[in-house]
Amino acid sequence: MEKRKINPQKKIDQVICAARKLFVEKGYRGVAIPEIVKESGVSVGAIYLHFGNKEKLAETVYQKTLQQFMDLFLERIGGATSIQDKLRAFAELVFEITEEDSEMMEYMLSVRKEIRSNMLFPLCSSAAFLEVQRIIGDGIASGEIKPGNHLIAAVSYTGVILRAVELRMQGVLEQPLQDLSDELVDNAWTSIAAQ
Repeated sequence: MEKRKINPQKKIDQVICAARKLFVEKGYRGVAIPEIVKESGVSVGAIYLHFGNKEKLAETVYQKTLQQFMDLFLERIGGATSIQDKLRAFAELVFEITEEDSEMMEYMLSVRKEIRSNMLFPLCSSAAFLEVQRIIGDGIASGEIKPGNHLIAAVSYTGVILRAVELRMQGVLEQPLQDLSDELVDNAWTSIAAQ
């Protein structure tokens, strides 16, 4: 008889995917470990072995999701040369995820609010948002972006982008965000660009 091989990383990924889906659907407080077991196909014991408890699982889901976004963002800006192109890459990635993996985007925007932990930080403190702030700071230094507080400029730029995402998810914007990308990105850029 051939011995069954267990891939612990596959189990971890299944649990993370299932938990994120359920957190979006029902909210963090509305999901119990047995539901995650059912959705993921992974045993209760394996969940507790790998994560310890529901709060640590939620922290892992949150951190992995933000890291996945950051990895995609860094990949996108790797070839961009101008400040405007780097910020456009951020916006286009956000729009793409909204259309192709709305669960991920909805999770990043909403579920975080329910989890109370010292290990989790607001989305505006995430590595991706800090990178946007750094890019904007570079733009202020180079004169491409009007002088001022780089955090406020980042809020101005990302506010246009993220509000469009919320409106799309609510069904107010009926067209895919990629179809509206040029106008949205132009409006976001105009809010911070040097005159």
